[in-house]
Amino acid sequence: MNVTGLEEYPLAAAEVDRGLSLNTSRWPNSVFLVVIFVAASAVILPMAFLGIPDGFDLMQHMRFAAAYHDAFVSGSMSPEWAANDNFGFGSIGIRYYPPLAYYILALTKMITGSWYHSFWLTSLAWMFLGSVGVYLWVKEWTENVRATLAAVVYLLVPYHTFQIYQAVLYAELAAAGIVPFCFLFLTRICRRSRWIDALLFSVAYSSLILTHIPSTLIASLALLVYGLLIIEWRRFKDTALKIGAALLLSLLATSFYLSKLVTEIDWVMHNSPRYFANGYYDYKRYLFPIYFSSTATRYVEKLLWHLDIVVILTILLFLPLLLIFLLRKKTTEPEKQRPNFNRSIILTGVFAFFMLSLLSSPVWDAVPVLQKIQFPWRWLLVFSLLGSIAFSVAVPTLLFTPGRNKRLIGYPLVLFMLLIVFFDISQNIIPSTPLAQDIFEQKVKGMNDDEGCDCWWPIWAKREAFDNTKQADTGMRGASVEEWTSRSRAFSIPAGQPGDLRVATFFHPYWKSTVNGIAVPVQHDDNGAILIPLPTEAAEVHLYFQEPPYLSAAKIISFLAWAVLAILLVLSYGDKRYKKLTNLRPEYANLQ
Repeated sequence: MNVTGLEEYPLAAAEVDRGLSLNTSRWPNSVFLVVIFVAASAVILPMAFLGIPDGFDLMQHMRFAAAYHDAFVSGSMSPEWAANDNFGFGSIGIRYYPPLAYYILALTKMITGSWYHSFWLTSLAWMFLGSVGVYLWVKEWTENVRATLAAVVYLLVPYHTFQIYQAVLYAELAAAGIVPFCFLFLTRICRRSRWIDALLFSVAYSSLILTHIPSTLIASLALLVYGLLIIEWRRFKDTALKIGAALLLSLLATSFYLSKLVTEIDWVMHNSPRYFANGYYDYKRYLFPIYFSSTATRYVEKLLWHLDIVVILTILLFLPLLLIFLLRKKTTEPEKQRPNFNRSIILTGVFAFFMLSLLSSPVWDAVPVLQKIQFPWRWLLVFSLLGSIAFSVAVPTLLFTPGRNKRLIGYPLVLFMLLIVFFDISQNIIPSTPLAQDIFEQKVKGMNDDEGCDCWWPIWAKREAFDNTKQADTGMRGASVEEWTSRSRAFSIPAGQPGDLRVATFFHPYWKSTVNGIAVPVQHDDNGAILIPLPTEAAEVHLYFQEPPYLSAAKIISFLAWAVLAILLVLSYGDKRYKKLTNLRPEYANLQ
């Protein structure tokens, strides 16, 4: 029995299944995973040999990763302040941007000793991980061949190569490696209603939250639509209980990050409408077709027409599966007691397309949190994923169903895939302006001697603060720096006229200070630099970064949640009954 859109073709479905799986059903998964890895390597190796793409966001990703690397070197696993950024004034982006992708990048750098190699290696890892997730997800419904094809097409979809070669959306690329697993484990919960699948969904969803917030918002809405389409309503309460428990565990596991994001979001410039509703970041300018939502002058910029073409190519991925539904035959076969995978993929894809198109403009206008995604074309993250699967499960049906002209169908499909590969190479990879290893490493090394994106500055910060980069300045009184670390600074000030000590560090409410052992308030000047009031006598000043107790409590809660997840997973995998169940074919596992 198959779930590939051939319910209306019972005889044809059997023929296709036999043709695809007769010689591959006994092949181990490792064979198909090797094929997927080779395809992922083919996509990323140009980066390894030609250079790292010099995209707009590249250096900001490296700044985040460097902050984690510096923390690791100093013995801390949780950096609270990017001390070396912006000429040493620091930045607070790491308090708001999810940490997982940068943890991995920084740890890989510690292993390889090179930011260059760590960047392309981790990009390859995220690419491969996402395609494995697609393979496992599609395999829940059909055979290895379709699952492998879906994984390879997912690697080749234009938005995937656009993410890393053109826009250098590194964290979003990492999220693209996690999202398929969220769909995979949600599918298993809805079909099998097993607690271990709920635990695995929690791990995947928690990882997504800790990787990229816009992708989390997008995937969450898509998962909701997909889940409602595949859920078995006769087991709704039981399934809802497991999904609810998984989501609760995810919130607890990520509370160390979410608690900072929620309580401090008003202190970062990125939260200003300037970065999602005005100018370059105005979300209204990027609804598909961008040709109609942007000015003609801006549209001639490559990025805009380029994205319209990416959307069009992704739409075409759905056509083979739509063709199957249009050509379907009536049958008296009773309705199967299971969800229709293809219909779920198409309808969720329609929802994703709606959200990235001008049709959804009223929704974007009415929901402020959507506006903070900045670019509606980010919905291509899910739309491309679903398009890859739709194309891959439909193509074998069209090619192997008896009584059809294989050439009439096969040649256009082959030409279409060649067109996608050509677009990847000619429009995404070749024009990526790669940085050779020595240039890239030098650029990363010197990035702290330049200002980063002001979107990750505190709201009090201004560019004029950089006019004075002296670490400690009291005017005529003098000052010596006794200590300068990411979280602690100490200064010795001689006696003199009362005034302020200006520290070349951006103000944040969690900066605290003592003068001669007595706590004094930390203030900031007109440009956002820290000011500490000084007495007339000689002063020993200590400036330190101290988070409130509730953030420490959130870290403990997250640690315990991950420990509980780990323990429950170990216990669940030891359940022999579960092992027996997962070895059954998916359609039978549904009956247990």
